[in-house]
Amino acid sequence: MNRRWVSGLLCGAAAIGGANAACAQRQVAAPITDPNDPRYVTEQTRKMGGVMPPEQLALVFDHLDLALKVFPDRKRIEGDVTLDLHTKAQIGTLILDLFPKYAISAIYLDGRKLAPGRYANPEGQLRIALARPIKPGTKLVARVVYSGTPPLAKRPPWEGGTTWGTTPDGKSPWIDTSLWGGGCDMLYPCLDHPTLKPATSDLHYTVPAGLMAPGNGALVSKVEKDGWTTWNWHARSIHTYGSVLDVGPYKVMEGDYKSRFGNVIPMRFFYLPGEEKQAAELFAEFPKTLTFWEAVIGPYPWADQKMGVIRVPFSGLENQTLIGYSNNYPKTPYGWDWLMNHEFSHEWFANQLSNANYDDLWLHEGLGSYAQPLLAEFYGGEIDYMAQLKSQRAGIRNEQPLVSGQERPEKAVYADPTGPRGDIYTKGSWVAHTLRKLIGDDAFFTSIRTLVYGRPDPRPGNFTPQFGSTPGFLKIVNGVTGKDYKWFFDVYLYRAALPKLVATRANGMLRVHWQTPDDLPFPMPLEVKIDGRTVTLPMADGTGEAPASEWSAVTIDPNSKILMQSDAIDKYQAWQAAQPPARPR
Repeated sequence: MNRRWVSGLLCGAAAIGGANAACAQRQVAAPITDPNDPRYVTEQTRKMGGVMPPEQLALVFDHLDLALKVFPDRKRIEGDVTLDLHTKAQIGTLILDLFPKYAISAIYLDGRKLAPGRYANPEGQLRIALARPIKPGTKLVARVVYSGTPPLAKRPPWEGGTTWGTTPDGKSPWIDTSLWGGGCDMLYPCLDHPTLKPATSDLHYTVPAGLMAPGNGALVSKVEKDGWTTWNWHARSIHTYGSVLDVGPYKVMEGDYKSRFGNVIPMRFFYLPGEEKQAAELFAEFPKTLTFWEAVIGPYPWADQKMGVIRVPFSGLENQTLIGYSNNYPKTPYGWDWLMNHEFSHEWFANQLSNANYDDLWLHEGLGSYAQPLLAEFYGGEIDYMAQLKSQRAGIRNEQPLVSGQERPEKAVYADPTGPRGDIYTKGSWVAHTLRKLIGDDAFFTSIRTLVYGRPDPRPGNFTPQFGSTPGFLKIVNGVTGKDYKWFFDVYLYRAALPKLVATRANGMLRVHWQTPDDLPFPMPLEVKIDGRTVTLPMADGTGEAPASEWSAVTIDPNSKILMQSDAIDKYQAWQAAQPPARPR
């Protein structure tokens, strides 16, 4: 999601390709405790997902109409937003999320302006008293008019907010908003939980003439008046951190992709003047990337809108249908841009398939990271596939389980030491790899398609956005295979330590057994290569044996199918941690 914790897959590819600047482990920005600091956000605003008030969970977000006027010289926005909602349960208070430093000039409910005493927003949870309780099934239209300076990004795009800058030539405003690490309420009133995204959105961005404001979804119109230009966009099912407000003197590279499914996908790259040559080279990858995804996973979910990429100042972000890209156009030995392709993976694993609980964030990042080995395999074969996986393997830390089984906000997973942090990328990818090798390609890709699209046979028009969970994915895998793989999920996802293989040789036999955290069952079949011949040990009870003399050449797991503890990786990581910080050149 993004932007990222690039230590494993992304760093491995980048290190080979020369993009080392992007490869530092993601460090959480220092806390900002001074409310006068423009980077300050309350804990409520910083929170994405997690436990929500029942009044919010009782709502369905039908439509968002967001109008923003941007004043670059004043670092200010004026907003007028309307939320069309309906209730699933009775509520007596309407609760929205909104950055509390915005000045609210008016709130309307169903067209009636409320007295200021009817609402308050001290910490960023805007509470609006209703005249009377609203019954289930009731439609409600809330309009909020507000203004102010959005929080400045602390460490964009990982610690979200708005960055007010200028283009590299210093001639034009260049504004980037990244909502990761804070969510939609940093920009507009919303319901900041992954399951509460709006079904449809109309976005109206008004900026000074000569500037462009690309947006999510499809461009509806462009209106110029009195030295201002309003860019109108229509989108559907925008993820709560997938909205975007980017402003600059963009130029647009355009093309159409003829899909194997019979439809045509608009391709758009919003780049900065002076980067035409580099932009053209990256744009040439768009159809290549779409070909891989539609061949291996399934239809591009937003084909009716666009495949969009926008040049931004800081790393990458999976803004829906308009992924952020700022990688200075590097080359790698794989023949494709690693950052663009990682962020584009989130059009499937984050935007089409959204986790229903950030506890399952590995579904976004792990499956999104596994897409790069898959892309490498598709275009470069086995050597590229394994090279990507090897670079990921070196970054797996196993400090916390990938999944806790509890409702958790994003920060508890992504940014706190109590969560898995970077392992959601690297370990999540290796979990996918090991599962694929265990159940086979047909079952694996059928399971992935069912998870992403809600059905195994997606075609344009026959699927809707999905919410996924780890238990739901297990249910899908079990249904597709006809077997119970709870043991696999228990060890790899709900425990931190990796399974360890213990091997001994005596009396002409090689004997192996699995050691697992909490002595969990782990009937993982194991390939062993003995004197050039590969045998598969069923390991049904976690043990196995095969003839092998003390002089036999033995290779455990010769095709690297299984994520397991490795002495070599452990020693490498310990050595790496002991190295002094690199001195600047």
